[in-house]
Amino acid sequence: MKKLTVLLVAVMLLTAAFSVSASTFSDVPSNHWSYDAINKLVASGVITGYPDGSFRGGQPMTRYEMAVMVSRALDNIAAERAALEEKVDDMGSGLTTAQAQDVTAIVKALMEKNTNEELSDAQAEEVADMVESLTFEYKAELKVLGADIDALGKDVDKLEAKVNALEADMPKDHVEFTGTVATFAQVGDYGDEQYEKNATAEALADGDAMDLDLPTADNGGGDYDDFPAEEALWQEIDFGVNGSYKDVNFDLVVDTVTNGFRDYDSIYYGDYEEHVLGEQGDDQDFVMDTALLTVEKGGYVFTAGDNDDYTVEQYFFDDEDMEGLTLSAPFYGFDVNAFAFGYDDGYSEGNRSGDEYYGVTASKVFNNSKVTGKVYNGRFDAKDYDANGNGIIDTSEYKTFTDKNGNDVNSETVTNVAVEVQSDITDALTVNGEAVFNQLEEADTSDSLFRVNADYLFNDKWSFRGGVEVVGEEFNGGAKYGYVSSRSEADLEEDYDYDKYELGTTYVVNDNNSILFDAAMVKFDSASLSDDVMNAFSVADKADEDKTSYKLGWKNLYGKFTNHASVEFIKNDYYTDEIDDDATVVALGTVYDWSEKTNLRAEVVNKQADLYDNEDVWDRDMEYTYLKAGVDYKLAENIDWVTDVMYITGDVDQLEDVDGPIRDSHDKVDIDGSFITTSLSVSF
Repeated sequence: MKKLTVLLVAVMLLTAAFSVSASTFSDVPSNHWSYDAINKLVASGVITGYPDGSFRGGQPMTRYEMAVMVSRALDNIAAERAALEEKVDDMGSGLTTAQAQDVTAIVKALMEKNTNEELSDAQAEEVADMVESLTFEYKAELKVLGADIDALGKDVDKLEAKVNALEADMPKDHVEFTGTVATFAQVGDYGDEQYEKNATAEALADGDAMDLDLPTADNGGGDYDDFPAEEALWQEIDFGVNGSYKDVNFDLVVDTVTNGFRDYDSIYYGDYEEHVLGEQGDDQDFVMDTALLTVEKGGYVFTAGDNDDYTVEQYFFDDEDMEGLTLSAPFYGFDVNAFAFGYDDGYSEGNRSGDEYYGVTASKVFNNSKVTGKVYNGRFDAKDYDANGNGIIDTSEYKTFTDKNGNDVNSETVTNVAVEVQSDITDALTVNGEAVFNQLEEADTSDSLFRVNADYLFNDKWSFRGGVEVVGEEFNGGAKYGYVSSRSEADLEEDYDYDKYELGTTYVVNDNNSILFDAAMVKFDSASLSDDVMNAFSVADKADEDKTSYKLGWKNLYGKFTNHASVEFIKNDYYTDEIDDDATVVALGTVYDWSEKTNLRAEVVNKQADLYDNEDVWDRDMEYTYLKAGVDYKLAENIDWVTDVMYITGDVDQLEDVDGPIRDSHDKVDIDGSFITTSLSVSF
């Protein structure tokens, strides 16, 4: 058990129970670098601001103002000490196991009440030293304010002795079981004719709607599991085990899925019977979906199992359904993180069960700067997957990768070595920069990526942000080397060879309203249109045309409503001046905290695009309006009822079927889909 003196000091000075917000102060914007720190001090009652509602962060503080803050902190410590002493006295001596656990829960509750993180011994000792220094420095002023420092110290020592006397009887080990049973019902409608169903699916897969990948042959299945089914009734059961053994904490979370109520009904997308929108099947057995074990000891954290949506870097991979190991640990003053990942066996998107990903990072803080070194390595196999996504047995039939001599090879290895620096140049200016060196082993190519981002707080109303990103023509292999770029799951603006410039600003109108504006330009040396689409439009050259985008947003707090709105215009989305490929996106949404038990949310998105491509399915003149709404209702402390509704309507001029050929006629096809999903979950 940590020393009680240190614990109480840490609880009170690192409090984070935001019952009061720094937004109370008219001169502290929510994006200020010190916003969270001010929140903590306000919530703990250490600071209250000035009578006019301001904080005056740039104004020098007098010794007596500082003494008042220290006095308030000491008063809080005394109050918490008295409350804890009363609880401990009620326990008495000769603790049973249950009573000992109650004592532990009391201390833990204080921590959870007042802080978002557990303190290490070193951090807690540092806070105690800080309080000791402050009380010594302002001893005279504190006596004037009536703070009996010596008495407080004696009382805390007395309480600590009581707790230490009980520590011998307190159990060291503890195990707890948790679980959730959720039942889902889903109904949906994609339209009447097959081409209408396809058009609705393509609109839902747009990044401004559901942000899913279409289940085409090129991506080996896409995200078809995540599309709404026409009829579905299934259950998901999750359970966990967490506990401790001496000073080792562990947590095991297991997700299981069963659809044992009935068959799923959904649509086939295009001509591919295996690419079905909505999960299919009538398997009555429970199937383990994911499992993750976390073990923690003295600052070391180890995980093993499935990691959903694990993000490494924008230039390496950000993907779901990864499984492997991670380790976080302090090492000679560095914060070290390492991982080793692969895809689940039988992974549908490209049969990537042989692909492997490794990485290690080390960070250290120097004055106002944090420096991080990074090394990432990806190894990709070409087996069992040809250029059209068809499974093959003999890997000699098709080679995905090319070596430096132009010969086909069965595998490729990509390595990224990077250095990132984050620095607080001044109180108002923060800069983040990164340099990445990239190399392909078989292709024998290498290139680099550079990026710099900056945030500048001009005053309490205006803040600015900007960034530059430069990517070389051989970075990550790009399209020149088969599927290397897609295999590494890079989430860059383009695969390779581009310069990107960004500039944005936020203006805080008042405590409840802020306006955001962002602009970006991308210079790309090669247009990304396919030959089929170029021929359809009689385009002679892949003209190089810069892409630009502009976005204006608004955020608003009104009573129990949290509102947002934005309009975005994109010009030359495919970098060609011979095709009108612009897009306009308008979004409006709100969240309404109706009561402590009920939360309502809604958002509507309208998009008009002159030319649109989703996973190599080309359309022209797409327009749709997408509406989603939901209700979260807490029936009881452990019972939640969630309902989501989606509706999409519009039309699109389809250029090609999902299986590839360009259509002779460009008739408009209706987009018309409606879906509802409701779930009831019980936790224990």
